[in-house]
Amino acid sequence: MRMLLVVAGVVLSAAGAAAFIPSQLPDIGGTWVATTETPETVAAAPSSVFGERFAWHRAGDNLALVRPVRGRTAPDTVVFPLDGTVVTAFSPSRPCMGQSAQLVSVAQEGQALRYSIVGTMAAGATQPLLRPTPFDFRFRPLSADVLVVETTMRDSASAEPRAVGTVYRRSADTLAPGPPSPVTGTPARIAEVAWMSGDWIGTTSTSSIEERWSTGNGGAMLATSRTLRGDVMTEFEFLCIFERDGTLIYTAMPNAGTATDFSLTMIDADSATFENPSHDFPKMIRYAKRADGGMDATISGGGASRPTTFSFTRKR
Repeated sequence: MRMLLVVAGVVLSAAGAAAFIPSQLPDIGGTWVATTETPETVAAAPSSVFGERFAWHRAGDNLALVRPVRGRTAPDTVVFPLDGTVVTAFSPSRPCMGQSAQLVSVAQEGQALRYSIVGTMAAGATQPLLRPTPFDFRFRPLSADVLVVETTMRDSASAEPRAVGTVYRRSADTLAPGPPSPVTGTPARIAEVAWMSGDWIGTTSTSSIEERWSTGNGGAMLATSRTLRGDVMTEFEFLCIFERDGTLIYTAMPNAGTATDFSLTMIDADSATFENPSHDFPKMIRYAKRADGGMDATISGGGASRPTTFSFTRKR
């Protein structure tokens, strides 16, 4: 089974979406909104089977599915080839939370389009869990402006699977794909930075710095950092590293203030580098293992600025 990793947030053209699909494929381009109408061939689902609203758009020779995400301004976008390739479609995640995913393929089925969930990937997992039988959604156009999405669900009384569907109507409103991420992340999993887990302490000429990193269970590592001058805490920081769209994001919240994300740009067995070119300072954060078992944290403002390195030893 061939698999393809696709990241949400790809810029695509929404112009002329209703006519983009070649004549041999069902014409489902555009934005679709759920109705309470009853499908003619299957029972009406108790709630919309594929969300209240979605859109299909052209992406070269592929199809892009756009779906709104609660709490986000931009919708989620995933691009699907039509050759049966399995795509890792990541689920929306909250800051500092590991990200799960579904393994999905999209293919033509007569005059319908079949969307098949063939497996799942838990947050922090390194191997997918494949389904014995795919969970399918069938997009079947009834007319230029009416689309039925069919699937199966278990009957609440008998627990037996039954076919249900939702009628969607084409909307004049455009559900456009979301913008791309400002930095393209380097592929990685949270297990690759597990060596950072633990309690660390470093000293400068005037202060001591502590960082406490959790394990990466659930696809995320959480940390607190504080700077002490004697017995006085002069500053603190909430930190996290978590999986998002197949890469790692480092988020810093100095003194519990506004969160700033840094995307992974380089990783090997002994170090991880995160960058955010649009941030004032720092623009780069790098953690590296030392041969003596310690850890160095380096920050830099980019350009000609001189990097600053803090050296830590493990407390336990």
